[in-house]
Amino acid sequence: MHHIISSILPIFLITMMGSIIKNKWITSEEFWRGLEKLSYFLLFPILLFNNIAAADFSSGLLTRLIFGLMIATSIIAIGIIAYQRKYSLDQTQFTSIFQGSIRYNNYIFFALGAALYGNDGMSIVAVISAYMIIFTNALSVFIFAAYVPDGDKMSQSKPGIVLLLRKFASNPLIIGSLCGFLFNYSGFELNIGIKKTLESLSNSALAMGAMNVGAGLRFNINTHYLKQITIAGVVKLFALPLISIIVLPLMSVTGMPLAIGILYSGLPCASTSYVLAKQLGGDYDLMASIITITTIFSVLSLSFWMYVLA
Repeated sequence: MHHIISSILPIFLITMMGSIIKNKWITSEEFWRGLEKLSYFLLFPILLFNNIAAADFSSGLLTRLIFGLMIATSIIAIGIIAYQRKYSLDQTQFTSIFQGSIRYNNYIFFALGAALYGNDGMSIVAVISAYMIIFTNALSVFIFAAYVPDGDKMSQSKPGIVLLLRKFASNPLIIGSLCGFLFNYSGFELNIGIKKTLESLSNSALAMGAMNVGAGLRFNINTHYLKQITIAGVVKLFALPLISIIVLPLMSVTGMPLAIGILYSGLPCASTSYVLAKQLGGDYDLMASIITITTIFSVLSLSFWMYVLA
């Protein structure tokens, strides 16, 4: 247990450091936007490329792991949709609850994956990210289309499927992942100088990403949202990992891939969920609160799940 906490705690301390620096020292919004762009458009795509290019796809284990996580996520999605229909939750607020229940923080995933499982685990983390970025974003966009169809601020003239495809095609994380897959299957080798350059950039992505997460946290929680925040937090931090613990062994996923799959399932909600809520007419104040609360409490829940699997 001590090893688990000592691996998880530094990531969350760096995250909180980002929040403190943003609020007490470097308060410039322009600085943090620039840092986020650097991480999102350059450092993390390179990180994904490096690890996917080196991943071993010779066995079907990774395929079973991805399908298992998609099944677990789908069970949760169906469950909370049924809950919304039964109790008639506010539809705009429900889009934030939905995102908070299934979307994950990629920055924290990579940082924790590196801390807990090293280089071997990072290839698995990268492959999970490549597929689940697409899957969870697609589910979220479809939920917005179903529950707040008039809320899209990006474009009222183009069909949702066109916007979805354009969003995926221009996503740098997806582009980095696809390049990694192509390079992996091609069998090419990088020049040693280029390889070391990309590795150095990848290493810088982890701490910078965690600090960006902290800078985006908003601690002025509206108590009016307490019920909605609790629903999303319990589902994301406890229900989804529990479902994954049941589903993944049924898919013959064991060992490190199982542990990383559970780590993925228990991650806090993605910071980018706030942006999507704002763009597509969701309740972005509620979304910000869900992101903050799941990030804070995930240090305890993730420690618990990793201890259970140890």
